[in-house]
Amino acid sequence: MYKAFSNTKLFMMTYLTLVLPTYLADAGMIEHGSILYVLAMVGIWAICLSRGAIIGKRWLVLIPTVAFVFDLTPALAVISFVPYLYHLLAIVLGALCTSDAITHTDSYNTR
Repeated sequence: MYKAFSNTKLFMMTYLTLVLPTYLADAGMIEHGSILYVLAMVGIWAICLSRGAIIGKRWLVLIPTVAFVFDLTPALAVISFVPYLYHLLAIVLGALCTSDAITHTDSYNTR
């Protein structure tokens, strides 16, 4: 599963699927502390950890963490667009950053 997120499309589609419960929480359809919300965030962290390790950007997991903090901190939750921007930033950076590690590993395997 770790190598599965080297595929950019799979990363993006999985992230978008997992981010839906967070938007439902922002819309008031589910609560921020619900099991569905927490499981969605754990999934987002897992795929960002995997993708970050694959592309050599281990800090990628910090971006959805900031969105999580903004969602759950009452004083910061007033600024509702920040979590959206951070989730979008995580998707864009996770998708656009190329993996030098993958290309180097592939070149070693062909020798």
